[in-house]
Amino acid sequence: MEYYFITGSSFGIGKDLTEQILQKDNTHVYGFARHQTITHARYSHQTIDLSDLNEIKQFIFPEPSQMPTKMVLVNNAGIIGDINFVGRKSADKIIDTFVVNTITPSVLTNQFLKQFEKMEKSEKIILNISSGAGRHPISAWADYCASKAAVDMYSEVFNEEQIYQESHSTHIFSIAPGIVDTNMQAEIRQSNEQKFPFHRTFVDYHKNNLLTPTHEVSEKLLNIIENPANYQEVILDLRQL
Repeated sequence: MEYYFITGSSFGIGKDLTEQILQKDNTHVYGFARHQTITHARYSHQTIDLSDLNEIKQFIFPEPSQMPTKMVLVNNAGIIGDINFVGRKSADKIIDTFVVNTITPSVLTNQFLKQFEKMEKSEKIILNISSGAGRHPISAWADYCASKAAVDMYSEVFNEEQIYQESHSTHIFSIAPGIVDTNMQAEIRQSNEQKFPFHRTFVDYHKNNLLTPTHEVSEKLLNIIENPANYQEVILDLRQL
C-alpha cells in the first residue's frame, strides 16, 4: 500500500495531484487543508490551518493502517503573501508567508522523518513545491522569493545529511512547477499594479493562455514519485523535464 500526505489538497496542484493518485490502486491519500473538496473511499481529510504555528508544532501524521511499500510527503501548500515593496508590507502577512511557505514544510518534513524512520522497508519520498521565484529575485515578492529559497536550501541540506545516516532510503526534491493556472495566479492578477512592476506580464500570461494546467504539473510530479532514481538533482524545474 502506498500512502501519500499532501498539504493544500483542496485546490490547485494539490487537489489535481490527489485525484490522480487516487486513480491508482493500492493508494491512500491524507490531505491537509482548511477546506475539504474531495470525497473518496481512499482519501482522509484533516482540517488544519497551515499558518497556525500552534497547530503545526503539535502536528502528528496519521499512522498507516497497513505496512507501506511507499510513503510520500508533498509539501504543496503555499501563499504569495503581501505583493508590495519592502518597507510597505504588512508585518502579519510577512510572518504568515514564512510560516506557510518555509516553517510548515520544514516542521512537517522533520516530523515525517522522525515518525516513520523505523519503517526502513518503506520507500520514502519528499516533494517540496518550491518556485522559480526562489531562484530569481522578483520585485514586490521579497517574502515569497526568500521563503521559497529557504525551502530549496532546507531540501539540499537534508539530502547532504543522508551521507552521515545509516539509512539512505529517503529521496527529497524541491520542485519549481512553473507558471501554473491556480488561485495564486488569480491573486497575482488582482494585485495593485502600482505595487507590482510585473503585473501586466502576469495578466498577459493568462490572457495569452500561457499558464500550465494543473494536470500537466501533477503528471510530472507523479513521474518523479514513481521514478525518483531517475532524478539526480535535489533542485528541479518542471519546465525543463
